[in-house]
Amino acid sequence: MKQSLTVIEGHRFGERDFIGGDAALDFVNTVAGRDQSPRDRLDSYARLLEWAAESNLLPGKVLRTLARKSRDEPAAAAKALVRAKTLREALFSLVSALASGKPPPEAALALLRGHWIMGVQAHELRFSAGRVTPEFDGAATDLDLIAAMVAYRLVEHVLPLPADRLRICEGPDCAWQFIDRSKAGRRRWCDMAVCGNKAKSRRFHARERKAD
Repeated sequence: MKQSLTVIEGHRFGERDFIGGDAALDFVNTVAGRDQSPRDRLDSYARLLEWAAESNLLPGKVLRTLARKSRDEPAAAAKALVRAKTLREALFSLVSALASGKPPPEAALALLRGHWIMGVQAHELRFSAGRVTPEFDGAATDLDLIAAMVAYRLVEHVLPLPADRLRICEGPDCAWQFIDRSKAGRRRWCDMAVCGNKAKSRRFHARERKAD
């Protein structure tokens, strides 16, 4: 995969940013164009909060508390953002390895474990309707909570899936990750209307040039 400097860009998150099939992969996808021109869309802790709100990762009350805390402790919020981005890159390498049928990097697993434990600690066990289930503890307000919940979701919801259902978009200037839930299991692009059409257009123009 082509390596280049990542550009930090402001970005307003919308529906098309949430195609991963789970919030954990949508978080990894807050970097666009990893294969050609990487663009980091988390330019501040406030943007991280915006992403968390759009992804429904945490209740609004908790996010408002984190927003106040980040304004009161800007240096701590900046460090939490750096830790979240470090986790994001570890998750990209981990999922990429699994999608390619390779063992994940041990360093990525170790980093994931630390954040996952924090995510577990942000839950309580509740008994209801004859079952014991984990339930998010709304009192959790650590600035690392978003990263912890991403790690929790990856371990609890993404990693149990068959590895052959984890995909990296084949479209140009993308490399977003997603869960292939198609019946045939042959989905190639994050969004057919975007990367799929781009790929088809490139093939068409390549054939035209070859014909000339």
